[in-house]
Amino acid sequence: MAKDIDWDARYAADPALWGEQPNQFVRARVADAEPGRAVDLACGNGRNAVWLARRGWHVEAVDISSVAIEQAQQRSERAGVHVDWEVGDVLAWTPAEPLDLVLIVYLHMEMPELTGVIARAATWLRPGGRLLYVGHSRTNLTRGVGGPSNPEVLAEIADLAGAAEGLRVLALQHLLRETEAGTAVDILLEVTTWDGPEPTGNPDPGHLKPPAP
Repeated sequence: MAKDIDWDARYAADPALWGEQPNQFVRARVADAEPGRAVDLACGNGRNAVWLARRGWHVEAVDISSVAIEQAQQRSERAGVHVDWEVGDVLAWTPAEPLDLVLIVYLHMEMPELTGVIARAATWLRPGGRLLYVGHSRTNLTRGVGGPSNPEVLAEIADLAGAAEGLRVLALQHLLRETEAGTAVDILLEVTTWDGPEPTGNPDPGHLKPPAP
């Protein structure tokens, strides 16, 4: 994550940071999935983790900011759901048992660290589990608005393809996200294991089924 940002101070200054609703791409990719065990790495103040818990998932959620985790706990209490919140470093955290879903949403680190986190997190998946990464794309610097200005913490297709080595790639693409300031260019990676059943739900809402023979 960006090491020059005081995340405790940022969350304390703006408790509504990132808003109340889950990320739109998380919602599109996960809404139809069968609930199971999930972790939200770098969960911030909990919007995606609480959304998962409300849909019946058993959720662990980790963030380096104690202020964000305190706000997330308050959010889950208001929603009437349980999430296992934890202050922790995503570089060191590990789950106690295999997972059905790993979310990594807008975690920005220098590429060797980020791709390492993604590759390591994928080893936590049970057969057929899914990992979903959403972040600002490096292309956003020239074609989009907002997001970090440091290109070293922004992923591109080749970076995420390397992180997915040995995994079954369900999606790897740029996504456009409309904001008040204009159009932002995000990037998404979704992977699963090679063993196990087909992912439940539709992992790619834009996927076209082949015609019947």
